[in-house]
Amino acid sequence: MPGSAVATGCIQPEPLRTGKTPNEVANTRIEAQEHERAPSLLHRSAFHPEEPPRRPHCDAELMSVPLPDMKALCLMSGNACAFPDCGERLVLTGAKGEQTIIGEIAHIVAESRQGPRGASALSDDERNRADNLILVCAKHHKIIDDNPHIYSVQVLRQIKLDHQHRIAKATERAIPLPAPILNKEQVHSTLLRLTSVPAFVYAAPCGFNDKQVKEVAERIHYPPEGSAEIVPFLLRDKKLYAFHDLRKARGPFEGLVDARKTEPIPIRDFWSDVEGCRRFVDLLNRSLRRHCAVRGVRYDSVHRRYHFCALTKGEERSQPYRTLTGKSYERLVVWQPKRRKTGEARNYWCHLAAGLRFHQMADNQWCFSIRPERHLTKDSETPLEADLVGRRVTRLKARMFNAAYLSEIQFWRDFLSEGKPRFILSFGRQSCIVETELIPFPAEWPGVPGDTKSFTHQVFEEDLFSFAELADAMGDKEAEWEDGALTETNDDED
Repeated sequence: MPGSAVATGCIQPEPLRTGKTPNEVANTRIEAQEHERAPSLLHRSAFHPEEPPRRPHCDAELMSVPLPDMKALCLMSGNACAFPDCGERLVLTGAKGEQTIIGEIAHIVAESRQGPRGASALSDDERNRADNLILVCAKHHKIIDDNPHIYSVQVLRQIKLDHQHRIAKATERAIPLPAPILNKEQVHSTLLRLTSVPAFVYAAPCGFNDKQVKEVAERIHYPPEGSAEIVPFLLRDKKLYAFHDLRKARGPFEGLVDARKTEPIPIRDFWSDVEGCRRFVDLLNRSLRRHCAVRGVRYDSVHRRYHFCALTKGEERSQPYRTLTGKSYERLVVWQPKRRKTGEARNYWCHLAAGLRFHQMADNQWCFSIRPERHLTKDSETPLEADLVGRRVTRLKARMFNAAYLSEIQFWRDFLSEGKPRFILSFGRQSCIVETELIPFPAEWPGVPGDTKSFTHQVFEEDLFSFAELADAMGDKEAEWEDGALTETNDDED
């Protein structure tokens, strides 16, 4: 019908009663709308000031983007297309200095509910805010709107965020920082050195498979009660692996393996492949579990950590140890926390725990690490539900600063060694020796702000008893005691 406007609100030519051409009438309308709404670029078309405006794609209305949002989007986009690996300049300068805008503002959630990615709870006003807009070149505007299943709302928001981060990083002003004041210190790690490991792993055919560990354990001839000897073993591929010499008569595994077919594998050969190294660590871990078990510390296979268990259900447990200053002290290792204000007992129990690991640092260098942890239970025995553990343990560990952390390391090394310079995992004629002195590293660094508390590394002194244990564990090496200093020599030395 002449003189009527269509329901979409698109620009229509008017009768020439004013003496203006249709394009002039359209330009007049555009200028009036700019003062009211500051419209952005048209869908699918660039905005060229010297050209008459073109009709929007799919007969859509002009975008009603508020001017502040348009400015914010353009400034944060850095005159570059936000599409990954594009970087097309969105304002071009011609030979005579004229500037042409080729960028297009695309909606993340479509302006129209029938448009690409239009199904959203966003209001009409929110759809035209800077948060829902992305500045791209014409080519990539078409790509993202023609493929909404690929360029979803979440994908486009991430593309925009990544682009704005790149622009912010490229344009941030470099402010020269004063040179930090460096302190020269000895930083003590949470690592302990292994000074000796078994020289051989023995393998022999066995009539039991990998799942019959319990049956084998029941048939082992264990050392007499009170002996420090540990009998770890591993079942793999119808073979039994152990640190004990399986050829030896009347050994722990007598009757369980075919001793005549025993293969002594030099330890370096055993480490030569990943599986062999894994089996070696497994044997060491089984030895450590036994070493801890006889001291009332249990291994939690789910969380891979060791924790003190209550000697009597519902009763707290304490353990004596020497502090960093060398003083004897007793601390709780199983306890029920209480509220500070009321003294009321909480509905869970805390158990001192630690992650204890063996690590190969180089071809023939191993170390042992200690990482303080916590284990939580309902009644001193039943583990607390996993969803209730995380936040409590995180809160406890967040308050464990340097001095408290090292104090826990001190506790565990004192506990494992019983206050001696080392703890020894004995396997009869072979052994694994772990020194308790923390491995130090020289460091030149700014340090930790506010951490001014000095650290005194407590070194456990050698005595005749610890010396005798070491001499026995070294086997084919001769230990010498000279004025409290320990040295070692090989029998084949002149």
